[in-house]
Amino acid sequence: MASTQQSPEARELSLVGKVELRIALANTDTQLQDLLNTYLAPLLLKLASEHRAVRDKVITICHHIKSRIQPPSIKLPVSALLKQFKEHSHKPLVRQFDLQYIQQGLSRLSRSEQVDLLPDLIHGIARTSTSSLEHASQIFFLLLRVMTQYDLPPRESNQDRELQSQLQVAEEDVDFLRRRFGDLILFNPTPTKSVPGLTADEYKFLDSEERPQTWDQKSGGGLNLAETKYMICQWLTSDIFTHDQRLVPALFASADANPRVSELGDDLLKRTLPNINLEDEALINVLFGFYFGGPVTSPARAPLRIKILTLISKSLLSTTFADKIVQLVEDGLLSEQVERIMVRGRETTKMRTAIFNYINFVARQGTGSSTRAVAHKLVYALKDFIETQGWPVANPGEDCALRGLGYEIIGLFLKAGPPELLQEENLELLRWLFRSLREDNSGNSTSVSLEETLSTLMGAFSHVEDRDVEDSLRQFLLEQMNDLDQSDNAAARLGKPSFSRSTRYITVRFANRCLPYHDVVARWVDVLALEHGSQERHEVIEEAKKGLDPYWHLMNQSWDERSNRSGDVNQPQELRFPDFSSTASFFLGLVDHQNLPAADCYQESPGSAAALQGRQPAACSAAVRFCRQMLVVEAMTASEEPNISINADWERKVDLTVATSGAARLAILKALRVAEESESKNHHPVLELLKASSQCFQKFEGSSPGFADCRRQCGEIFIELCSLSSNAFLSPIISVALNLERQIEANDPQTRALAAQAFGILATHERSHWSRVFDVLHGLQKTCQISSTAVGAQVNKIHGALLALGFFFSRLSFRRGEAHEENWFQQNFDQFLKVLFAIVQKSKDALLLDATFTALDQVALFHAITPEMISKYVSLEELVLKVANTAKSGNEKAIACLAHLAMVIEGKDESEKAYVKSIEESLHDLHEIKQTESQFAVGEALSCLACGWDSKALATKIDVEASVPEISKRYQSALPQIIDRTLEDCRQTKPSLKKAAVIWLLCLIQYCGHRTEVQERLPACQGAFKRCLSDRDTLVQESASRGLGLVYEHGDRQLKDDLVRDLVGSFSSDKAQTSGTVTEDTQLFEAGALPTGDGNSITTYKDIMNLAAEVGDSSLVYRFMSLASNNAIWSTRAAFGRFGLSNVLSDSSVDGYLAENPKLFPKLFRYRFDPNTNVQRSMNDIWHALVKNPTATIDHHFDAMMEDLLQSILGREWRARQASCDAIADLIQARPAEKYEKYLGRVWTLCFKVMDDIKDSVRVAAAGLARTLTGILTRGLESSASSDKTVATLKDVLPFLLSTQGLESSAEDIRIFALHALLEIIKRASAPTLRPFIPELVEKILGLLSTMEPEAVNYVHMNAQRYNLTEQRIDDMRLASVRASPLMEAVERCLDLLDDATMKALVPKIESAMKTAVGMPSKAGCSRILVSLSTRHSFVFRPHSDHFLNLVQKLIMDRNETVSLSYAASGGYVARGASDKAVIQLATFLKQKLYFGSGDDRSRLIAGELVQAVAKHASDRFNSFASEFVPFVFFAKHDSNDAIKDVFREIWGEHVGGSRTVSLQLQEILGLAAEHLGSSRWVLKHAASRTIADVVDAITGNVGQSMSTSEAETLWEPLCTALSGKTWEGKEVVLEAFATFVQKGPGEFLSKNNVADEVKKIAMREAKRQNEAYRPHAYAALGRVAAARKDQDFAVVDIIGSVIDQLTNPDEDAMDIDSGKGSQKDTLRDLTLENAIEALAPGVNLQGEGAYEFLDIVGKTENLKPVPTTISSAVFTASRDLLKRSLTEKVKLGFQAIARFADTLFEPVDGPEQLRKVRAGAILELSKVEMEADAKSEMMEKVTKEIEKEVSPAVKQELEQARLNL
Repeated sequence: MASTQQSPEARELSLVGKVELRIALANTDTQLQDLLNTYLAPLLLKLASEHRAVRDKVITICHHIKSRIQPPSIKLPVSALLKQFKEHSHKPLVRQFDLQYIQQGLSRLSRSEQVDLLPDLIHGIARTSTSSLEHASQIFFLLLRVMTQYDLPPRESNQDRELQSQLQVAEEDVDFLRRRFGDLILFNPTPTKSVPGLTADEYKFLDSEERPQTWDQKSGGGLNLAETKYMICQWLTSDIFTHDQRLVPALFASADANPRVSELGDDLLKRTLPNINLEDEALINVLFGFYFGGPVTSPARAPLRIKILTLISKSLLSTTFADKIVQLVEDGLLSEQVERIMVRGRETTKMRTAIFNYINFVARQGTGSSTRAVAHKLVYALKDFIETQGWPVANPGEDCALRGLGYEIIGLFLKAGPPELLQEENLELLRWLFRSLREDNSGNSTSVSLEETLSTLMGAFSHVEDRDVEDSLRQFLLEQMNDLDQSDNAAARLGKPSFSRSTRYITVRFANRCLPYHDVVARWVDVLALEHGSQERHEVIEEAKKGLDPYWHLMNQSWDERSNRSGDVNQPQELRFPDFSSTASFFLGLVDHQNLPAADCYQESPGSAAALQGRQPAACSAAVRFCRQMLVVEAMTASEEPNISINADWERKVDLTVATSGAARLAILKALRVAEESESKNHHPVLELLKASSQCFQKFEGSSPGFADCRRQCGEIFIELCSLSSNAFLSPIISVALNLERQIEANDPQTRALAAQAFGILATHERSHWSRVFDVLHGLQKTCQISSTAVGAQVNKIHGALLALGFFFSRLSFRRGEAHEENWFQQNFDQFLKVLFAIVQKSKDALLLDATFTALDQVALFHAITPEMISKYVSLEELVLKVANTAKSGNEKAIACLAHLAMVIEGKDESEKAYVKSIEESLHDLHEIKQTESQFAVGEALSCLACGWDSKALATKIDVEASVPEISKRYQSALPQIIDRTLEDCRQTKPSLKKAAVIWLLCLIQYCGHRTEVQERLPACQGAFKRCLSDRDTLVQESASRGLGLVYEHGDRQLKDDLVRDLVGSFSSDKAQTSGTVTEDTQLFEAGALPTGDGNSITTYKDIMNLAAEVGDSSLVYRFMSLASNNAIWSTRAAFGRFGLSNVLSDSSVDGYLAENPKLFPKLFRYRFDPNTNVQRSMNDIWHALVKNPTATIDHHFDAMMEDLLQSILGREWRARQASCDAIADLIQARPAEKYEKYLGRVWTLCFKVMDDIKDSVRVAAAGLARTLTGILTRGLESSASSDKTVATLKDVLPFLLSTQGLESSAEDIRIFALHALLEIIKRASAPTLRPFIPELVEKILGLLSTMEPEAVNYVHMNAQRYNLTEQRIDDMRLASVRASPLMEAVERCLDLLDDATMKALVPKIESAMKTAVGMPSKAGCSRILVSLSTRHSFVFRPHSDHFLNLVQKLIMDRNETVSLSYAASGGYVARGASDKAVIQLATFLKQKLYFGSGDDRSRLIAGELVQAVAKHASDRFNSFASEFVPFVFFAKHDSNDAIKDVFREIWGEHVGGSRTVSLQLQEILGLAAEHLGSSRWVLKHAASRTIADVVDAITGNVGQSMSTSEAETLWEPLCTALSGKTWEGKEVVLEAFATFVQKGPGEFLSKNNVADEVKKIAMREAKRQNEAYRPHAYAALGRVAAARKDQDFAVVDIIGSVIDQLTNPDEDAMDIDSGKGSQKDTLRDLTLENAIEALAPGVNLQGEGAYEFLDIVGKTENLKPVPTTISSAVFTASRDLLKRSLTEKVKLGFQAIARFADTLFEPVDGPEQLRKVRAGAILELSKVEMEADAKSEMMEKVTKEIEKEVSPAVKQELEQARLNL
């Protein structure tokens, strides 16, 4: 029969119905779970059916299923549902129900089952979001829940690298997770449903209104937001994410408010950034996008913005985002938006600081175009920001640090920005900055920033092309200098703040660096800066002086400006000097518009009558002096004379040139003649300079140093110009002479002398006002008349008058003018001479005698006096004797007077010749004068005596326009006689005469060298000077050297070549150069050079003879003479280069003797390094003079030089050995290796020999040579890794460096050199070259770690307490120094080059070093090497790990704790590569030998440190052998010693786990504990007991976990054993564990007869113990046991009753404490009573009289007066518990019992709220007890009264409930 075919709908309904029937028929949860596993997923798939009936039926079945799966034990097929959810993305209803059951079933899965779902959850999660964002959100949160259960593998491990493939994470899923993780880190639930940085959709994804429980941890599946963020940060560290993908989330995390998240984010960011390309434009756009926000997102929070700014501050590309940078500054500093994203206060400061740091980065690192693009806006934005803080005076409370940084950044942008930004006509910004510097009062740091800013801007003004801007700058600088003088007064007038800071320094710097040297305005600024003298700041004065000095001006220019110039700074053409006319016109007020700025610049600089009017002396003298310098420079340039070289002594050389050079004076004279011939000569700048100098000389009076210096400088310039000017040119200023009376009578002697000379020049002028001059003279004569009686100030006036009269009469006579009356002149002159000679004869006043000698010198020099005139007043012989006697004291005025007196004697007869001869003898006798300066004065005097006016010494004495007198015939014979006698004196052995003669001869050639008589005697002079080169006196050497130079200058070519030949022979010969006659007085040695021991010393030849006679050894004479000869050799060489010899040899090298005989160079090169500084300086001078191209000369003579040096390095003289070392070092440097390679072997060998020289300085020089050789060697190691020569040299060098002559040397500098050399060799050498030496190097260096430790460290270590230190702290510092030691760096470098063969050779060396190491640093270094080998070189080290692990076990118990800890740590690292056998052996060693086998705490502590090291550094090995380590760690963490216990607890907490591990290792732990319960050592016995107690707590401590019977059986016997025996401190822990065991142990086990009896026995036994500290814990445990085992009688009432009787009896003191402290006794008593009372409640038998017994016992506490609060609380608590028991057990209490409970509970209580609340709880339980109506009524009244009295709402609530119950 054919069946009717069902429709698809019916067929589906039928299938659904069958499933429904099966589910309905399931009787048990297990059956239902099996059915759901099979049918739930297919059933839900029917929700996609096209038939509504089917869908409705399925929904109905789902409702039924929902009601059936309420028990949490039913697990759902989450995996199948999840797979179905992913595969049917187009079926929303199916997905919805799938999600519903997935969410419900996920929480029912175990942790491992949830973790297994992780790949399914992650895979395809990105595609889920495309179909439904809500579904994706739910899946994402499910994923987060599962991820919290997953244990991530260690970072960068193999498991970490395979994690992505293991979890099947596609790249699109990684990107999805990266984005959502970042969103989640930014997320924080807010009422406004918006978070900065997130869009509305992103916020909704994370916090949907449909799922309010998502972040509610209290709900079933809620997550903790902070922990979730921390978890995803940990996931971000995994290898699933690339560095680019984790960057943004890590950045977000680093700015999170949660410290745990931010710390992890910071760490992740630090690890990520090195691998990120911050120059990626897309990345920078993303960062700016988060910073500013977008159309649908708000800007990020301030902490994140700060992090973003920090990040982009490392990107140069970010500096090109001009618009973003401008917006960043405007929004962050000026916009109100900053207030919306920041909290005022510290966060604002941080944000702005970050902004400033970033724009500072932009300013400093940005490219030119990008910086110019933002400069204008940023400068004015920063300016506005500063002004908003208050400007120029800052508002109170503003951030001064940001203010200063703002100024600095403005300067940077102004410098880097377009020139027109700063160089605009009004200089607005520059003026603003200067005013800020002057008036900003925000602190010194701000002023420093402003000065730095302005210094930065100097470069911007150094090349100003716009003349208007340059003119504005000049005007501005002038305004600054002129305004600053009255700044304080101006501020007061205008009401400005009194605070003002000087800007003079920066103004002067601007003038010096921004304006050229020839700019007159700039130099005027320098002059103004000097105005206040000593009152001005030192740096202002120094800068101004540098600005006026051309040399320092060149030095101050920027490097860029100097680099554009060619040549050396000494070349004068590099610098353009100011025009003299312009300078004088501006300085002195004569406005010349040519080549000068606009005229308005001069409005405050009027002429000489006003320009310097009112200025201080320093400014006036500086202006006059600078004008005079420009006059000299211009004059010499115009006359084509060689200009003065620009160097540090330029100013001094100008003065010296004018004073001594006839050519220079002639050039100035020509310039003055040009001025005289000028049409405007009456207003010519030269004349104005004369006027200004005279005015300044007359103007400043006073004795202060500033006034005196000004007068002196201006007076000298005035006289200098007058002496070079013609009579016609001086006509306009001759009236000055009439106004010099005050200066002539001044107190300052220099002022008087200058005024007197000026008076003599001007008053004798032909156009003088003679009548007025006569009046002045009359006054001066009158002043002189009182010379015999004058004292004090009168002497000064007479001194000036004598000088003035002397200069006047001498110049008047010299001019031979006709304007004066002869009779008047003779009359006044006779009167003057009378006074003059009277003073000579009678006065003893030194000042008057000086004036007299000067005046007499002047009238004699200018032939105003004759011998006949002298004879009228004093005999010539007496006068000469008087002057000569004064000259013997070194009075140079008397010396000059003596010579000039001879010039007036014609020598016509014998008497006059005798006078001249006597003067000559007098001068000759002056050789005894010791002052060197005086001998030069004598030499000058002899030249005048020999030549008269023909001596060049008198060339500068003529200061008036007149003809030179004719030369007397007497001088034709005088000069030969004097020079011959001087030559003879040069041969004398008397030191003083010889010194004086050499100086005299030098002066005679210098001043009379043009005379024929001198020319003929030049060879003789050459010989005399050459002999004097060997003199020991430095001055004699210098004079002889200078004299040879003069001889060379005056001689012909033949003479020059002969001179050079002799000099070179003397120079290059090592033979003695002593010559001449040796007499008894010949000085051979300096005083003190050869002391005899009795206070005397050998100096002369006579001393040598006497000493030889005394000792009877005539050979001493020859030995000492040899020493003297050798000393002469080096003295001779020291004289070379002094003054003239270098020039002699330099000239000869060009076209003379040396050009054809170059053998000098090798020896000269060596002598340049002579230890004698004089010789060295001289040789360097000669070298620089001879050698124009040093490189070419050395290359040409290299072989000759090297051979000479190698021969001399082992010579007899230590000087030669030392010089050779230094010379070789210099010679081989910067030379190609091919040049010296053939000598290297010999040099190294000889260097090693000299390193052991007897002379210390030679050893030092050899060490320097060795350093140079080491540098060469290291370069050779780099360039020729396989060179046989390099390796051979290395074999010689390394032993030397490691020997006692190197690193082990007693000399610190040698040790430092050896260390540096060794480090360089190891650093530079290639692997093949260094490997053969590595084993020996490592062993030696490890030993040197202790050897090279400073001895002071050991001293401090031994005396640590004296310095308030601990040995451990010192050792920690020593350990840190070892780790940072350069020696360890060398070792690490050696280890980096290891291969298998080298490692094999290294093993015994390291072992030897470890065994033989003595010092702590060496031992620490050995442990450090093991760490490095285990971590960085594990491949080559692994085969040797077992050996070193065994070695560590032998060495770990070092007496130094730091060493032991170091070896422990290294042992942990070594265990990484050790074999299983070695690790097991290590565990056995730790347990059996260190911990259990030793009897000291230190061994156990070291064991803990070693275990911790293994767990930390070799965690995989630790986990692999957990059965060996874990039980031991668990046992040891219960040690009695706190330090040991802490170490093992840390191991357990970080590396092991919780109670689950205890369950897994239960048998091993109990076995270890049981083994040591019977130990004879209490430490181990107690630790075992505490271990068993902790095991009980661990097993029973988990929520929802109960103790199994097998576990109870295993624990029972060890627990009983642990409780046996007497009481010990800490036993209460075991007792509490026993109570816990009884409470939570399995009932069937505890109900066993033997177990139950043992429980009762133990509980009662422990409760009866008499240890006072133990009893409270015993009673508490008794109560807990009694409550748990209600089927047993523990006699609680008897035990507790007796205890309470004992403790509450006031007449007995049954409980006492040894300490005797009452407070401790009472506390212990109260605790005992408290625990005893609380133990009563569960132990009372309510079926009998138990309630009455309870009340009787607790009533005894009333005996305590007062009753402590804790005891009252215990009574109330026990009463409450007892009443609860009665209700629970349904025991009816009697009326009396209820009444007594009421009496107990309603007693007045005046205690804390907590006590009242406990009592109220007890009253509440009493109100529930069945009682009679009267009792209820009575109790109602009592409760009502208590409510009325009570103030606490919580207590009232309890009482109100009690009243309701009643």
